[in-house]
Amino acid sequence: MSASIGIGLVGCGAMGRTHAQVWEGIEEARIVAVCDSQAEAAARVAESSGAIACADLGELLRVPGVDAVDICTPSGMHAAQVLAAARSGRHVLCEKPLGLRLDEVDAAIAEVERRGLRLGCVFQRRAFAAPRSVAQAVHAGHMGRLLLCSASVKWWRDQAYYDSSAWRGTWAMDGGVLANQAIHAIDHLCWLAGRVVEVEVAHLETAAHGMEAEDLALAVVRYESGALGVIEATTCSNPPLSSRVEVVGTRGSAAFDEAMLVRLGLDGVEQPLGAGADEGRLGGSGRAADISLHGHALLLRDFALAVRDGRPPMVDGHAARMSVEALALIYARAGLPPVSSR
Repeated sequence: MSASIGIGLVGCGAMGRTHAQVWEGIEEARIVAVCDSQAEAAARVAESSGAIACADLGELLRVPGVDAVDICTPSGMHAAQVLAAARSGRHVLCEKPLGLRLDEVDAAIAEVERRGLRLGCVFQRRAFAAPRSVAQAVHAGHMGRLLLCSASVKWWRDQAYYDSSAWRGTWAMDGGVLANQAIHAIDHLCWLAGRVVEVEVAHLETAAHGMEAEDLALAVVRYESGALGVIEATTCSNPPLSSRVEVVGTRGSAAFDEAMLVRLGLDGVEQPLGAGADEGRLGGSGRAADISLHGHALLLRDFALAVRDGRPPMVDGHAARMSVEALALIYARAGLPPVSSR
């Protein structure tokens, strides 16, 4: 493999164009081929990237020089496309979430590991310095025994957002506010407190949008660390409020707005937030198009280096699996058709 990793970009919609823009600034990688079900979309990204335009994933996987596949399609397609790419011997980077069905996610992870490949997922909070330092403090026991680990995601999406594509807000291809907007906060919680092992309460409903899946969700969960947590999420908050994560232990606590560290205390003493505490300004609370690209740049470059150097990426398949498992447990508790067994 050359020093520059050849990328095959799958999906040339809004997120695919975002990834293409980010890849252009990463010298360790280059886009070799792109594909999309809409030929015009693939052609536009191919022209701007100097890549080959393909009709589908199968054709893209036959293009010489594709070392890794970057998946930016609707969520319901992710796991199957990861599996197909792995079977072709390619490393894979996948947008969040890794899939909507836990059985498909497990099959994809198993295939990647069987072939000795790299699998990364885009959960950009894990790339920022302040969240990483707090996670290290939690895992080292500096905050004591975890008691609470909760998230509040109160965002806004208008009806035009859900009407913009037929797959948006559907059970099969997108999921609702939990699988789409709140999945980053759910991953953040699992990163800190471990897997969700029990859901004590779950209420989900479609409150204010014309869509299949939920736009309002509330869950009380227990993590494998023993901590409890509340997850509340909606795309009905107009104006949008912040995405907030809070962690409380017997020796300390921390709070994040988006991925920005806004409060940290240990043993009753307020701690300095340090340089880069506001690095994690994610955006996107009111419009998906406003999401910052800084975290994507960090994770995409890390993935390219992981492939080149033969090491695990910053967010591997097992890390990304935890949020999908949490979704499955929440949906099952709510009595809705769980995304893990449609």
